[in-house]
Amino acid sequence: MLSQYGHMFAPRPDAVLGEMLRVLKPGGTLAFSTWPPELFVGRTFGLVARYAPPPPPGVAPPPLWGDPNVVRERLGKAVTDIVFDRDCMLVPALSVSHYRTFFERSAGPVIRLVEAMSASDPARLAEFRHEFDALVAEYFRDNLVRQDYLLTRATKL
Repeated sequence: MLSQYGHMFAPRPDAVLGEMLRVLKPGGTLAFSTWPPELFVGRTFGLVARYAPPPPPGVAPPPLWGDPNVVRERLGKAVTDIVFDRDCMLVPALSVSHYRTFFERSAGPVIRLVEAMSASDPARLAEFRHEFDALVAEYFRDNLVRQDYLLTRATKL
């Protein structure tokens, strides 16, 4: 069973994990990639959350899937041989503002956020963009944006 970031957007981690384990045979490998909360994409989630309306009650923040301690707790005794690896995805961009434009046009929640702030609070949108650009700049080198991720693998009991 493999998930490349998708499962972390399910509102209830217990439900998505239960389904992943249900379809996986005993002895099968569960593997998924997630964004650690302390690195670029996880920090981006935090930034967007500060400007967006709050999620419905009970919805778990996606970057928690990038914390090995949370993952261990969520997997519990359903798996064995948990292995965590880290790697990096390099995303090409001409500049920090080019990356922001791409992000604002491709990330669903950010598309809605930018549309809403454009209409209701342009000053707040400028503030968001300033903070986003500063965050991207920390990870932007040689026309690449560094996006580190966590890869988790485990064997279903």
